[in-house]
Amino acid sequence: MPEEPEVDDVVRAHKVPMLRWWIIAGIVGAFAVSFQQITQPDYNTNRRATPDEWLWVVVPAVAMLGYGAWRVWRSRIEAGPAGLRIVRATETEEIAWERLARFELRPTPNRAGTLISARLDDQRVVKLGTVPGRRPKHRARAEAFVAALEADRAHFTRQRELLET
Repeated sequence: MPEEPEVDDVVRAHKVPMLRWWIIAGIVGAFAVSFQQITQPDYNTNRRATPDEWLWVVVPAVAMLGYGAWRVWRSRIEAGPAGLRIVRATETEEIAWERLARFELRPTPNRAGTLISARLDDQRVVKLGTVPGRRPKHRARAEAFVAALEADRAHFTRQRELLET
């Protein structure tokens, strides 16, 4: 009796190659500037707002900014048997392996980084991430990310072919 091929249902998660720390630092910086404006004294009366006047605005804002930072932090690309699942801060997109034509690396418009994208069979381009930096080591990091995605694609395609035979 022939053995059944094993199916690897493990989903491989890849961190999106962008500087998430910079996005989160921007969120924190914007909050710090806004909060500093709230606590400044009024220019006409020189009166400072009390916490009961601004707390009802700040607490929901902190909760919302914390949720946004958490969503940015958990953004990732998952490679599984069905295809790619791109989890972004605001949306999730799924691309089947059959629809994926190739991965592309292009310089950003100001040539300060490398843009990683997936080209679909209908010529639509889906942005996967950006690796900032002009140095060759930054380009190599983007190429390594694409190589890992290509390896996942080959692995899961090979497994699907084994199951079909």
